[in-house]
Amino acid sequence: MSAYATDMLGPAPLSLMAEKDIRGAATDELAVRAGVGRATHSRSFSSKEGLPAACPVRRWRAYEKEHRLKELAFSNPERALRHSGFCLSLRAEDGLMVEQRRTDAIPAAFETIASDAGLGRDGGYEAAFLAYGLYGMFVTWARSGWKETPQELAALVSGRMLGGAVG
Repeated sequence: MSAYATDMLGPAPLSLMAEKDIRGAATDELAVRAGVGRATHSRSFSSKEGLPAACPVRRWRAYEKEHRLKELAFSNPERALRHSGFCLSLRAEDGLMVEQRRTDAIPAAFETIASDAGLGRDGGYEAAFLAYGLYGMFVTWARSGWKETPQELAALVSGRMLGGAVG
């Protein structure tokens, strides 16, 4: 998928979610909201369900590159803090997904992000473990009203949960 398509189409479902249940939105409606043609959507995404995950993945990759996070181990408290802070920055968008029970985009994004981490031979299993564990924590954090700070969540992830288990 192209960066242009992701940048244009990615925010469209979130914009519509603020107005109505996304399940009722047609692909044409998403394309119009994004300011692109239906063909751009069809070339870039197999369905409208893939859109909500594409935008945070693209934003994460830029954030990860800017902050050189791949140089840090998953268990490094700084990496966990940066990840928690990034997740908090998506609070409004993810809140809409949680509210509409469309949280399936969140683990899809986490799984893509974890898969990018270069975890080695058994990386697929580790990526799935990390993605779905972090997803569970994230949804719990959102549902609890974001009470913990990113620092508190990072301490939970890097200290207690990962505790050096992942390199």
